[in-house]
Amino acid sequence: MLSFAFSAEQEEFRRQLRKFAEAELVPHYRQRAARAEFSFEAHRQLAALGVLGIGLPEEYGGTGEPDPITLGLATEALAYGDVNVAAAPVQVGLVASQLAWGGRKAVVDAWLPRLIAGEVVAAIAVTEPSGGSDVAALRTEARKVSDGWLLAGEKIAITHATSAAVGLVYAREPGSKGHDGISCFAVDLDSDGVHRTHTPGMGALPLCWGGLSFEDVFIPEDSLVGELGRGFAGAMSHFDFSRPALGLLCLGAAQASIDEAADWATKREAFGRPLAAFQGVSFPLAEHATYLEAARWLCYRSLWTRDTGGRHTQYAAMSKWWPPIVAKDAIEAAIVTFGNLGYSTELPLQQRYRDVASYLIADGTAGIQKRIIATAMMGRAAAQ
Repeated sequence: MLSFAFSAEQEEFRRQLRKFAEAELVPHYRQRAARAEFSFEAHRQLAALGVLGIGLPEEYGGTGEPDPITLGLATEALAYGDVNVAAAPVQVGLVASQLAWGGRKAVVDAWLPRLIAGEVVAAIAVTEPSGGSDVAALRTEARKVSDGWLLAGEKIAITHATSAAVGLVYAREPGSKGHDGISCFAVDLDSDGVHRTHTPGMGALPLCWGGLSFEDVFIPEDSLVGELGRGFAGAMSHFDFSRPALGLLCLGAAQASIDEAADWATKREAFGRPLAAFQGVSFPLAEHATYLEAARWLCYRSLWTRDTGGRHTQYAAMSKWWPPIVAKDAIEAAIVTFGNLGYSTELPLQQRYRDVASYLIADGTAGIQKRIIATAMMGRAAAQ
């Protein structure tokens, strides 16, 4: 029989995180969001709740086998309180899991316990000035030398560029082209030759967005994550997780906004009646609630397919292009419901709107996702 139910353990975990989000994250969301500083205080609270170890090896303090659905639940629940803090479970599945399951023991021992404990954060460095979603076009090189490699190149639009202690950096063998010859390396971002720059943005400031450059940075043999020359496939596999997780992140923030607008509509009066009595107010909120629910289950369909071992690249792409747009539109409707108060900085709506807008771009724009979907439908003809 078809079931949309989560396990009892997952439901209880979600309730705990939602309670934490409302009590601990909501009150300080706007203050955190206004600073281009990573909130290690909130991050360590997530560690104490067990969020940062979901799906990571037990010997390092994690829960065990990969668990994309629970990571998705955690992301959605936390985003109800703070969409920036809620990016942590996405980083667990996108970055920490690559290190945990593909890294050499010495590097895993050095970084994974600290990541799970919330002592440090990690970055993933793929995007470059010459290309973002076109990973095969990256130019950063890893030149083989005795006992390791020398890393040279530049990355831009990197989450945690100025706050991460370690980065998974994608680079190619000199002379290689296309998808071939790309490898992933765990790089200590405090190494000699690593330079960081901050890139100011209109939102998502606590995620410390910026650039990384590498000037012949020495990385030892143990730094290789996954197979040499086969990093492209590994990266794409993990993006198939992060895309539906980011969709849920946006939807969690949008759900908070719609709930706030619905509550306001029952209390605010105009012409002697509550706003909710006017269909011009209540019907748009009903419509957005419906869109949120549909988009939510699309994301969980993708995570469920991943969890059961099915092919889900096209579902992941669907979950990335549509839910952020649905979320943005829902927050905009909530702002309009509140009128001038919704536009003011007294409420978190305008901040959520700007933070969620970043996910119209991150992990690939809607155009890239539609290309992936079209290719799954129509094959190579749609990819040319």
